[in-house]
Amino acid sequence: MTRKVLIVGDSHMGAIKTALEEYSSTNDSFTFSTIRLPRKDAEPHPGEIRLPQVIERFAADPEEIALVMALRGNQYNTLGLIQHPRPFDIEMADVPVPVADEGVEMIPVATMDAYFRDSLRSGYGKHLVTLAQSSKVPVLCLQSPAPKEDNGHILQGAETFFVANGVSQFGVSPPALRLKLWTLQSRALAELCAEIGITFLPNPEGTRDSAGFLSREFYAGDATHANERYGRLVLQQISDALSERTGD
Repeated sequence: MTRKVLIVGDSHMGAIKTALEEYSSTNDSFTFSTIRLPRKDAEPHPGEIRLPQVIERFAADPEEIALVMALRGNQYNTLGLIQHPRPFDIEMADVPVPVADEGVEMIPVATMDAYFRDSLRSGYGKHLVTLAQSSKVPVLCLQSPAPKEDNGHILQGAETFFVANGVSQFGVSPPALRLKLWTLQSRALAELCAEIGITFLPNPEGTRDSAGFLSREFYAGDATHANERYGRLVLQQISDALSERTGD
């Protein structure tokens, strides 16, 4: 019997949705569908759904056997992709990237760690908690794709938000800083998921290079997103995780 899996998310859904057009799983037990969340404070378009509606749907009697969330993965880019007028960095012993040059303002890792944890728990993390408490099906949560190391690619493909906020004028922040911010964002999400009983799925194996950045073969053309090839690996990862869970 084929079972349904619903994937709900925002901009990082693009890679998954495109991959679904030609996806062929090694396990045909699951069929996938996607629903996009509307932009913040925007009216939903056809085919979009707000998080409270997701919660209502899965607290009732859903057709799907699992729910996968892919949420707010670009928070770290909104914070730190554009080079700040007062250059800053974070000293993190567990991230194997160089510390910033002398003269760059160093922010304590505890400060940035608290920022990501607090903003998650006061924001969309509250919806994840409610989902975990009320959903009648397993809930899985995807880690956002790792940052791209190539600043030239980022500058050339920068999305409207970054162009409007001066990326051409100020430039792109150092790759090492963006990797640290992404690591802290991911850590906050993984910790919350573990706390509330949601399965956290990290980036699929083989999608990051030796330094921890998204491998170039998985770059989409813009500054922040992964491509269809990455999306196919995510779909297989979800299928494998659910198969292991159900014993298929």
